Amino acid sequence: MEISQTLQTLDELLHRCKLAEAEQFLRDAVAQAQASGDTDTEKTLRNEQMGFYRDCGRFPEMLETAACARALFENASETETIPYATTLLNCANAYRAAGQYDAAFSAYDTVQHLYEKLLPPDDDRVAGFWNNLALLYQETEQWNESCRCLETALTLVRSKPNNEVRVAISSTNLAVSLLQLFQTERALELLREADRILAGCAPSDFHYSATLAGFGDAYWQKKEYQRAADSYEQALSEIELHMGQNNFYEIVLDKLRRTYAAMGTSRPKLSGLELCRRYYLAFGAPMLEREFPELLPKLAIGLAGEGSECLGYDDANSRDHDFGAGFCIWVPDDIPAESVQKLRNAYATLPRSYYGVTRQETPEADGRVGVCRIRAFFQRLLGTDGVPETESQWLSIPDGMLAAACSGAIFRDDAGTFTAYRRRLALGYPEEVRLRLLAQAAGRMAQCGQYNYSRMRSRGDLATAQLYLAEFCRNAMLAWHLLRRKYAPYEKWLLRSTAELEGGAWLAEEIRQLLLPSAETSGSAHITAICSRMGKEIAAMTSKKPSEYLGDMARELAAEAQALETHRATVERLARLEFETFDTVQNIGGRAACQDDWETFSIMRRIMRRSQYLPWPEELLEEWLAAFETAKASGRNLIMEKYARMMEHTDPEKYAAFADQLPPLTPEFVQLREAIIAIQIPWMEEFAAKYPYLTKQARTIHTAEDSKAQTSYETYLRGELSVYPFDILYGYGRWVVSLHQAGENLACLTMAETVREYGYDSLESAEQAYRKSSQLFS
Repeated sequence: MEISQTLQTLDELLHRCKLAEAEQFLRDAVAQAQASGDTDTEKTLRNEQMGFYRDCGRFPEMLETAACARALFENASETETIPYATTLLNCANAYRAAGQYDAAFSAYDTVQHLYEKLLPPDDDRVAGFWNNLALLYQETEQWNESCRCLETALTLVRSKPNNEVRVAISSTNLAVSLLQLFQTERALELLREADRILAGCAPSDFHYSATLAGFGDAYWQKKEYQRAADSYEQALSEIELHMGQNNFYEIVLDKLRRTYAAMGTSRPKLSGLELCRRYYLAFGAPMLEREFPELLPKLAIGLAGEGSECLGYDDANSRDHDFGAGFCIWVPDDIPAESVQKLRNAYATLPRSYYGVTRQETPEADGRVGVCRIRAFFQRLLGTDGVPETESQWLSIPDGMLAAACSGAIFRDDAGTFTAYRRRLALGYPEEVRLRLLAQAAGRMAQCGQYNYSRMRSRGDLATAQLYLAEFCRNAMLAWHLLRRKYAPYEKWLLRSTAELEGGAWLAEEIRQLLLPSAETSGSAHITAICSRMGKEIAAMTSKKPSEYLGDMARELAAEAQALETHRATVERLARLEFETFDTVQNIGGRAACQDDWETFSIMRRIMRRSQYLPWPEELLEEWLAAFETAKASGRNLIMEKYARMMEHTDPEKYAAFADQLPPLTPEFVQLREAIIAIQIPWMEEFAAKYPYLTKQARTIHTAEDSKAQTSYETYLRGELSVYPFDILYGYGRWVVSLHQAGENLACLTMAETVREYGYDSLESAEQAYRKSSQLFS
């Protein structure tokens, strides 16, 4: 038998906390060694077996194994050897654990004699002896003797390099004895040293549970009961992971109960999200900070996706599947697969229970916690790589999956990539999609509740009537979520979610009255009330006259959705046309990289261009698109002309060399252009005064601030307006004047569209976010 391979396999099983498999593996290995007469291997395995049973609190098997181990040496008269001394030390530890203190003291005396005779005084095994003898003194409450032994052990292990784990073990043991002598501060100092060495290791060292329990005892003495309870909770998770619920587990659990009693409470039953947050802070954060410091700034950590706990709706009945401590690590696509696998391996070594809750793993829950790519997370839930881009994509995704993608909480996301995706999703459907879905819901309410329900009842087909009634109620709740710009969760929580929405309590109660067995015979009054209120809500949102029949409202909503779809399509056509024209611009330094990359243009520049055009009225937008297409067909490049016009202020010398090649501008054109600019500049100044942090992300405002490297807003606007045909400029000017007269600010309208593209529901929320980030990095 190859003993090194056997011990490696055993270690792997123990690191994976496969206690039952480890025990059977040891039994089989011992039997194999006996059958082959390999006593040297059996001696080694018996020592391993003895320690295994001791750690698991199985003392009868431990003592039986100790007797077998001693007999292997004593029957062969090998009692004056280092292996026998080491075996006898393990036996002494077994006697101590079983409460056979006299036998333990006798064995320790013999070990000390043999080690003094056979080993150099600074040998690591000597330090181990003093550590173990100290534990016996602890068991017999001889605290000063225990401290003497441990001070000796600590001095020895500190004298050797690369001995950190032994230092942590000795420091923890000494701290435990010092606490019995009420030397609390010295004990905490030693425990913190042990914690710095052991915290966050993946896999964790089973000695770490003693360090955590020591913290609990220290905080108990200081009457910091919450900190004591937190430490005991962590200790219990580590004990169970490595040794099961043994006698040490029961001792710490009793201390935990005593601590909660001192706080006047009992062990809390945490919500799933709070349990997972605490689990991450206790075990996940230290592991990631220790093992993956370079990766951590690129990762997002939290809990999101399917599951009642992610919605905050978990209760006692939710704990029958996929419930327990865990968290997600979302990884960007540029992290190598090897690093992702290392993350997965490290996550797999974390404790499986926390606060007395063991995670219930089910096949349906696969992928809900652990490590996954950001793209894979959204693909699994939405079928897209992130935020849906097209109307067809939005319409193909169930509401519940969108709600799941926005659910839960993010515990850490330094890079902000994952948070940005979720922030954009949380804004809700694009307006044209929302109106389309609301039209569908209103139409189904009319069809099922206002029409077919009563018809089926009049025919005596009560079963079909109930089917229509349920469909009416479901669509009423979906409609209310759409009115409040929220994604509806899956059906299990749809009624509860409706009740929690603004003004939704009345609807939830009406639906309960409709669906509960005690409901009135027909339910028509409730249907009428729901449809009447829904019609008023829809009318208020669309500025249309409410109709008693929701089918009429549905048609109006669909028409409005169609108008928005047409407008967005025009904006997209114009953005695409601008890119195609931009693609042919010849820069002085050659082609820019983005000229060959529509996707990059889409993400960055296209956001700005789309934001500029979305506030425009459709008629003016179509006229400008037609004029742009005509110019392109005639060979003009309006984008090149726009940038050329800007150079009049950014680089006058070069501008003078080609100014005569540009189409001339009439005095009337220039006068109108400057009048428009005179309105728009104060708008931008007003925006800058109100949103200074957002303004830092934008251009400078005035032409006087131009340089060769930077073009101001005023100069850019002047260049843009200079390429409009006169009739387009005139129409644009009339629209700008109408906004001014109505008290609107086009700069704010445009920037509101821009920040929405980045996931902010308002300029105020975007300003607040940029203010925080500015303060963070200042």
